[in-house]
Amino acid sequence: MAAAVLLAPGESLAADGAATTPPAPTAGAPADQPPQGVALATGERVELVKGKGAGAPGFRVVPTRAGEQPGRYAFSKVDGRLQVRPVGLKKPVGATTVTTGAAPKSAPARSARAASAAYSVRIQLAGTDHFGPIIHVWDRKTWTYHDVAEEQWDSFGTVSLPPGDYVTIGMFSNWRQPTHLLTKTFTVKDRGLTVSLDASTAKETGITTDDPTARRASAAVWIRVPNGGFAGFMGGWGEKVYVTPISLPGVSLRVHDVLVKDGTSQNNPSPYRYDLFHSFDGTVPANPTRLVRTADLAKTVTTVRSQGRDTLGHLSTAVDTGQPEDGVYVGSPIRVPATVTEYVTPGRPFYRLVQTGGHQLFAPIRTLAEGTHAGETLGIAPFAGRGDELSSIHRLGSRFQIYDPRAFSDGAGNHGSDHNSATQDMVLSANGTILARVEGLGYPKVWHATTGAPTQRTGYRLEQTVHRTADYARLSHRQTTEWTFFSSGSQSRWEEVPLVDAALRVDGLDTRNTAGASPVTVTASADSRLVSATATVTGLEYSADDGGTWTALPVPGTGDTASAELTVPQDARFVSLRVTAKDTEGSTVRRTVERAFAGPVPTADETVGAVTVTDVSVNGGRVIAPPVGDYAEYPARFTVSDPSGIADTFLYLYRGSYARPDGVITGWKPQCTQVNAATSTCETTISIDARRTLGRNDLSGEWKVAIGARSLDGRSFTERGAVGSALVLRQSRVTMTAPAQATKGKLFAVQGIAGLVDWSTGRWNALKGQPVQLEYRKPGVTAWTVAAKVTADASGIVKATPKAEFDANWRWLMPRTGEIGAAASPVFFVDVR
Repeated sequence: MAAAVLLAPGESLAADGAATTPPAPTAGAPADQPPQGVALATGERVELVKGKGAGAPGFRVVPTRAGEQPGRYAFSKVDGRLQVRPVGLKKPVGATTVTTGAAPKSAPARSARAASAAYSVRIQLAGTDHFGPIIHVWDRKTWTYHDVAEEQWDSFGTVSLPPGDYVTIGMFSNWRQPTHLLTKTFTVKDRGLTVSLDASTAKETGITTDDPTARRASAAVWIRVPNGGFAGFMGGWGEKVYVTPISLPGVSLRVHDVLVKDGTSQNNPSPYRYDLFHSFDGTVPANPTRLVRTADLAKTVTTVRSQGRDTLGHLSTAVDTGQPEDGVYVGSPIRVPATVTEYVTPGRPFYRLVQTGGHQLFAPIRTLAEGTHAGETLGIAPFAGRGDELSSIHRLGSRFQIYDPRAFSDGAGNHGSDHNSATQDMVLSANGTILARVEGLGYPKVWHATTGAPTQRTGYRLEQTVHRTADYARLSHRQTTEWTFFSSGSQSRWEEVPLVDAALRVDGLDTRNTAGASPVTVTASADSRLVSATATVTGLEYSADDGGTWTALPVPGTGDTASAELTVPQDARFVSLRVTAKDTEGSTVRRTVERAFAGPVPTADETVGAVTVTDVSVNGGRVIAPPVGDYAEYPARFTVSDPSGIADTFLYLYRGSYARPDGVITGWKPQCTQVNAATSTCETTISIDARRTLGRNDLSGEWKVAIGARSLDGRSFTERGAVGSALVLRQSRVTMTAPAQATKGKLFAVQGIAGLVDWSTGRWNALKGQPVQLEYRKPGVTAWTVAAKVTADASGIVKATPKAEFDANWRWLMPRTGEIGAAASPVFFVDVR
């Protein structure tokens, strides 16, 4: 058996340490690349997105967790390089540069002018506090790009320029301040100069509607220049962006705004969504804002189904401007399953993406005219492999290249993949002899198998098993596809291997892809990758016991599509499906999707095999009181064991019932460390911003811990919904005022205000009727003594008048009551004289 070589797209590095995408495939190999994930300094990923058509979107930033809003980012693309830098952070971080693969357009012009006299130009940003700018300079006649040497954390950059007319774009943002996208034209004559970009001249930009309840959830604002380069900002949660008014032919300011209902959070999603785009072409006006009427927009309803489990998600779009790689994905949080009313700029094509944890589902590009349109459902079960232009098996002589990223496309044909929680095993054989195998290959990755396959026409068998363990999916946890085909190996060029693809769809399920008492309709389809071949569905089966027994469904005729009605057993928790097909060239396929959809019996704890979970701890057992306006991180850990070892795990928190939770909090994918061959200790981090994550006061209280794990041999797994708990409470506080001195034997006044944060607004409210106690501690004493117990009035005010008898430290203490956490005031020292 020959060794298999693995290639992970997007994981290579250029010589200078910048992340790069893989080289273009060899002629005859797959023509398109999958989304390429490159880690940013903040932990998020920037992904290149290759689409069809001239206006295919360029990239998106993927949050660290499902449903979480991306932060603010400055970005630019020039000469085939995409630069992305997180901005507006407490601590500045560096930029990530991704090679997009596009040829530098300005290289010839730059080379032609290299011999000219050049002068040093300093680009200075002024008008507000900032650090870490991104600065660009173009010749505004030839649109030649000139590299600017930026000082990493200072507010300027320098560039050497020959005489000519130029435009500079500078971008910056500081902690909790608006972002700025500044432009200025200047001319170099016979000496160096300093060009100042003044933030005080910038004006706020954006798109608003006549709906007073709508606010900005996220936005992308960028300036594009004639040579294809652009620079801009993307960000969310109502962040403001300021731009410089300018008039320059060929230059456009483009604004893509997503608006949601005020008060939206991950667990309190907006019932509607505005998806708006406008381009200011040639002139950035003095008032670069645009007001649109809701009645003038396109209106539709989008439903996103879940994969058997309620969870968090993110709905993102990118506008197709008709220019290459011009759009940027921006979005808003949703609770999955979700039904969202969308208002869209009419006549504009939008790319669409639904992200649920590591699962990404790409919907077709959509253009809507003004008026109301029929709704659409995304995420119809089952989630299974579906061949497309990205899926391919090619060979050159005895070498095979296998790439199958669409393992979790939905039943409606929307292509999907799973980057975080899925792995695949593959075995390639001929005449009963294994030629190559790979286990635990992640997504999206290419398998390059160097084999001893004969070059003459031979029959082959390729078996693929896909495993998934995810906190966002109870469905499609394992898929098995068995292909047979005939192939000969050319020594001179890559050729596609003739496969048959099989797809499944189930109608009659609810928004959680669950069957009820009524029958469902199962539809299977087949398609040959050979244009000259005709495919036929030959069999369709279902199983209500995870593949223990199979029952055939009728497959009428000999067509490429077959449908059958299925009355789901009322005691079924899940239903698995199997389809077989063949084509006229002798290729066959058998695809098995375990747990293709959910049955009528509600989901519950489940353990198969010997896997166990113990020692669960969240935040060390301490109360979690998340802040408002900034994420705080809380550790979680657990121990998991199986005789064969542990392959994968997940952990999340939920409030309410396991089957239909009221709230969900997800975290990082657990990182597990082996204790021994059977046992691993797993750790993760849960990140919470009370306003953005929760947004509802009724979610304060006890949350339960759900954990899942899969064994290394694939024979054991567990999903348990109550292995621990954590108290997630609203922050409380109590202030204090007291005199610095008091007269011995006299009474002195102590006062405070008890408050409780409102997760829906981020504001503090008076805590009426709350018991609070006044305490003192003498110098040199460690224990506090209760001096008085009072109750807060309607304004949250607490008062006491103790007698001054000795020097002491004084404080108010608010003990924990119910779902209100404890709080202590600042300590005041009172000097008694």
